[in-house]
Amino acid sequence: MRGLPPLQALLLLITLVILGFAGSHFIGMDETRSQPAPLPDTSAEEQAVEAEIEFIFSSPPLSYTLTQPSVTGGKDTILLQTSDSQENPCYETVELVSHQPTTYWLDVVWPEDAIDGTHHFVQIYISPDHGNRQGFSFFSTAKTMNETFEYSNGDHHHE
Repeated sequence: MRGLPPLQALLLLITLVILGFAGSHFIGMDETRSQPAPLPDTSAEEQAVEAEIEFIFSSPPLSYTLTQPSVTGGKDTILLQTSDSQENPCYETVELVSHQPTTYWLDVVWPEDAIDGTHHFVQIYISPDHGNRQGFSFFSTAKTMNETFEYSNGDHHHE
């Protein structure tokens, strides 16, 4: 028996529609019962934690700047900018983003390139009021250093 192709096609179509309807309920695609995904909470990005940052330099730099680049294409936020500081190590207090890993830029300028066979270096220790202490080290033979690092205070909120 060959069957009736139009009837088989109609039964197959009805079966697929029923399975598609059941599948959409199963994976939560039913718009009447599920809420749309919430937009990212901008207030979480704005939440900050106060942190002490210790900078240890191989030799005192002419200047250094710590910047938080804009994630929205707006203006970057300069967290601290220092020039002609003879203190080594240096201690600064800044407000850092809390609850999420965030990228920061560090720019350092020394009076001259490092002597042959040596490096300029900077070690950074970030100690937030609450969260994990972290350290970073960067080396350069040139008199300018431009580094990028990602920091998180370890105080993440999981949903």
